[in-house]
Amino acid sequence: MKIKLFTISFLFLLIITSCKFSHEPKVVVSIASQQYEVIKSDELSPDAEIDSIISIYKKGVDSIMNKVVIYSKQSMDKSKPSGPLDNLITDAMLSEINKVVDMPVDIAFYNYYGIRQIMPKGEIVIGNIFEILPFENQTTLVHLNPKGMRAMLHYIYRTGGQPISGIDITYIDSLNYKVIIGDNEWDSTKYYWVATSDYAANGGDNMNFFKESDSIFYTGVLLRDNLLNYIDIINTNGDSLEADTLLRVRFIEENRKTTKR
Repeated sequence: MKIKLFTISFLFLLIITSCKFSHEPKVVVSIASQQYEVIKSDELSPDAEIDSIISIYKKGVDSIMNKVVIYSKQSMDKSKPSGPLDNLITDAMLSEINKVVDMPVDIAFYNYYGIRQIMPKGEIVIGNIFEILPFENQTTLVHLNPKGMRAMLHYIYRTGGQPISGIDITYIDSLNYKVIIGDNEWDSTKYYWVATSDYAANGGDNMNFFKESDSIFYTGVLLRDNLLNYIDIINTNGDSLEADTLLRVRFIEENRKTTKR
């Protein structure tokens, strides 16, 4: 049975030109199109030559993706208000980016839905890290002003928690909260350097508070590379991954309703 999948139209532009290079503007003199039916048939068989070419590259990719980078004692998943995988990713972001930039970065903030897979228990391969952080997002530094900091805190409250590092938040309600940044209480008059993704820094997922800054710095360092480097150091020291289940976002009020996005 043959099924029509789609048609492709080709646009042919016939351009008046000469054999010699000319600066004269080109002019479209005619347009023609023709439909071609692309079909799917059960009678079609794999092309052995094409498969052999693909297999060469597949072996190379598999040899990289299947490389074991560390052993994890537990499986880790993202969670709200805080979760072990949230903590691991943002800890890696904060630790690694502070090694490559001159300014002291205070906070790491990542968007919850950017974490796409769990960290399984057992041997962790590079492919697992690509599944967890599949996007080519780069670490971006934002110098957030007091207004932006307050808006970020409200966003974390409104969304029921987000992955964070370097900051500890206890919410009494949407307007009252206790915030510790590093080892100090939050100074509501101060600017803070926040490490996040370029997606978030550009206002993705309604994170417009990152626009409240006087400086933004795109580091070019992929978030995934932060995690790989962080894990490599743990593994080199002869340690395994252990889940950090400490809550970094807490809600004291009862029956709090989280706004769904």
